[in-house]
Amino acid sequence: MKRILLIAIVLLFALQGNAQFLNGLGITVGATAANQKFKYHEPLSISRKSYIFGFNASVFLECLSHDNVRWVTEIQFNQKGSVDNQPGASYANRLQYLSWNNYLKFRYEMYRIIPYVLVGPRLEYTFSQGTSSPAITGPFLPLHVSGAVGGGLEFVSFTNFKFFVEGFYNPDIMPAYVAPALHINNKDFELRVGLKYEFAGRKESCNTPTYVE
Repeated sequence: MKRILLIAIVLLFALQGNAQFLNGLGITVGATAANQKFKYHEPLSISRKSYIFGFNASVFLECLSHDNVRWVTEIQFNQKGSVDNQPGASYANRLQYLSWNNYLKFRYEMYRIIPYVLVGPRLEYTFSQGTSSPAITGPFLPLHVSGAVGGGLEFVSFTNFKFFVEGFYNPDIMPAYVAPALHINNKDFELRVGLKYEFAGRKESCNTPTYVE
């Protein structure tokens, strides 16, 4: 976690030194619906668990000033896990992650809204673990990699503050839990709202013709 925070701080100061590169910064908050896939090796089988609900929050930097392509880097807190329903009992598995996320952002400016697509990797650090499934006998990996793809709408305003909503699908690229008889992969869906401060000089184009009499 300390390494992730240190990287974020160094990146922030580096970007502040290049105003053309740093486009804006902001925050998000949202809800997470997460589940897990248990892959048993003895015997070979797969068990998909039920959803558990939590919340997420992040701070981010938006870089590059190209009209259609941006880069977003963020530090996110996210709650994941699942509900393991067994005959006669249900077990809640709750995990809290701190992740460093990096996305390419493809956007299209319109008159009132700016739709966009985000895609990229996440490096996830296991912040805390509260698991009760009998099959889980040890800790989740301290670090693992997941992927994310999402879409959103930014609402055009002629101030420096921009409001947006977005959703993500976030499956693990590598297992989050590894034991000789069991591997576990996380998957979640996220709905987020956010507020971005865009630095002076970054103005949306309205994509409307100008008529001269």
